[in-house]
Amino acid sequence: MRWSCEDEMTPDEFELAKEATKELVKQTLAPVQEIVRELSGPAATEVGLMLGDFFRVWRLKRVVRYLEDVQQIASDAGLRLRPVAPRLLFPILDAATLEDDVELHRRWVALLTNAARTDFESDILPSFPDILKQLTPAEAQFLDEIHDEINQDEMESAAKSLNENPNLAQSPFMKRPVRGPKLKSVHPIVIESLERLMLVTRTGGIDFTSDDRQLVNTFAPANHLYMTGLGKAFVRACRLPATSR
Repeated sequence: MRWSCEDEMTPDEFELAKEATKELVKQTLAPVQEIVRELSGPAATEVGLMLGDFFRVWRLKRVVRYLEDVQQIASDAGLRLRPVAPRLLFPILDAATLEDDVELHRRWVALLTNAARTDFESDILPSFPDILKQLTPAEAQFLDEIHDEINQDEMESAAKSLNENPNLAQSPFMKRPVRGPKLKSVHPIVIESLERLMLVTRTGGIDFTSDDRQLVNTFAPANHLYMTGLGKAFVRACRLPATSR
């Protein structure tokens, strides 16, 4: 998803943005207004302004560090970057700069880098930032592992089918489930959380041949777990370029 626009913020719009920022800081500090007043007395106003400045500076520093990481990754991989649509860029910046976990931070860096790449193989959906900020490190790691295992199993299954049926024009595709040992290694709540985000599903193959044209599950959903197309695309979007991993 790329964005280009010749319009820039006018001085009046910039002033409006500054006022909006001040109002946001005021609202953020509202719950602690009373304690600030009690602790500071006549200096309460100055303390409130100081805290507002502190949070703005703190957030700005994190934005700078995050963008430096993106810049370094893109430079190391020799990537050309384009502007990213604001509806995708701003949610990424907002969530990424609040992330303290190292592994999740790496995924945020990858997400913005891939969103700006000129050669990324698929779109970065606007839902991806919201998905990533809801994941725990363990859930993100689980997704990475099952993505690689499933890809390997699907390639091996296709190669086996071609070997057994050399007259096939192309290799058949069959969705493969998450391996049993991997499925047993994760808590059921994690599975439910990933299902809620539509990254995995208990529904595997489907049959369109029934007379009423309804979807019929051809696998036992209670015994299998599959990665959705959304899940696979999300994992790829959150992976650093191969030369930078």
